[in-house]
Amino acid sequence: MPTTTSPANPPSGGELAAFVAAVDTGSVQGAADSLQLTQSAATKRIQALERHLGGTLLERGRFGARPTELGRVIYLPAKQALAQLESVTQAAAASHAGSSVTLRLSASHTIGEFLLPDWLSEFRAERPDVYPQLEIVNSQGVLDAIRDGRSDIGFVEGLDRLEGLESLTVARDTLLVVIATEHRWAGRKSIAARELPGQTYLSRETASGTRAVAAAALRGAGVELTPALEAASAQSLKRALAAGGFTLMSQLAIAAEQRAGTLAGIPVHGLDLGRELHAVRRRRPASTGAARSFWRWLAQTTAQDAAP
Repeated sequence: MPTTTSPANPPSGGELAAFVAAVDTGSVQGAADSLQLTQSAATKRIQALERHLGGTLLERGRFGARPTELGRVIYLPAKQALAQLESVTQAAAASHAGSSVTLRLSASHTIGEFLLPDWLSEFRAERPDVYPQLEIVNSQGVLDAIRDGRSDIGFVEGLDRLEGLESLTVARDTLLVVIATEHRWAGRKSIAARELPGQTYLSRETASGTRAVAAAALRGAGVELTPALEAASAQSLKRALAAGGFTLMSQLAIAAEQRAGTLAGIPVHGLDLGRELHAVRRRRPASTGAARSFWRWLAQTTAQDAAP
């Protein structure tokens, strides 16, 4: 009989970390590598979590590992729980440091993985007393964290309505058709939107800002795509491309793979897949302390980057 969770018997952080890492990397071996475990140890942690929750969390096949329906349901709460566990350690570290100031941030995947680390490094060179706490979730998760007061500043990349929030454009980005370099489209200078239906389409989950932007642009061109695979992270999608198919992804997310020659990005002819990336915060109460300083720093830095 499956074990069920209760306040007295919650999943462990190690179990959640192994599952989230497997989804993010697209394989149990990838999870093991990222957590510095053996594959057997990572598998045991995931199996323990499945016993806790009473169901299978991952499907395994030639594509690697991807979440089942139950896995997709618990992925975001699991990631948020890990962020909260990490915040305990960070709060203790800040307390020991004495003068550290906490800055709570939530970011969607593209910004959180490919832009924000450099921004934070530059900001902390000026404000070494600031101790950022960052969670990476989809755009809806970011907005929930801001509106609930769990984060001071958020970063989103979708088409979500921002009523009641102050926003700041921090970057501009373009989505591309992304394929493995062995794909028959490799070498193409562009792709027409009408060529995409009927091909194997791999996508982020429904709440993803990237997916929302792509779907809206394609809909305007009279094109609807049905995903053959939905993944919860860019890394999972990139690994899945090795088995064929295409995805629509930020040019920022594939820069390293393009340099390495493993993935190719192709513009969609005649279709505007550009988007603005935004920082958001509550209007009331007004930001104070480290959050206000970082917001001002972002405004100055991104204005300089955008200057001709």
